[in-house]
Amino acid sequence: MICADFGLQVGSVEETNYIIPYRIEENQTIFDIIYTALDLTKNFNKKNYIFFDDFGKISLKSYENMKLPVLIDTNKYTINYFHTTSIDKNVYNSIKVSLKNKKTKIISTYLEEDNTSKSKWGTLRKFERLPNDFNSVQAKNYAKNLLSISNKLNEKIEIVCFGNEKVKGGNIINLLIDEKLKNVLVEECTHIISNNEHIMKLNLTSI
Repeated sequence: MICADFGLQVGSVEETNYIIPYRIEENQTIFDIIYTALDLTKNFNKKNYIFFDDFGKISLKSYENMKLPVLIDTNKYTINYFHTTSIDKNVYNSIKVSLKNKKTKIISTYLEEDNTSKSKWGTLRKFERLPNDFNSVQAKNYAKNLLSISNKLNEKIEIVCFGNEKVKGGNIINLLIDEKLKNVLVEECTHIISNNEHIMKLNLTSI
């Protein structure tokens, strides 16, 4: 509907199998509306989706369908890399949600926490009011899903390595770093080809 309104071409849009409850978005950019919808979907069914421009067509694919059989070993194939972790943004170990019963008007709350990370980082709480058409089972599952998604460090990795023409922004690849194998999202990818040498500059996020 958004693409039709703005005259944009639609590419491959994967079915998410989640219907977002009715909501009104005021004074929001189109990007914000779309990413809010993706966040709601992820919090409900624990699936991540990548929204991207596929050669002029608006496309949406799940992480599973953006994976490449590519492994980058930082001990062998990288020229340089930087690895940082933080809890500054969207990291939570305590999820509290509230739900109002449509008939009784009674507000119920549900709390999911991880005591191990709380002892390391302190309490990082996120609170959400859920739509009235949620039931108690959905509310509990939503809180559990959101905790499993949010209860981990943000990892940012910048790498300069030997090039692979298949890699582009939005792909999921394998990374061996500090003797740990990770699935990482390619947020940015720059290919540099000069004097018969192909290198890549990658901004990666652990998923």
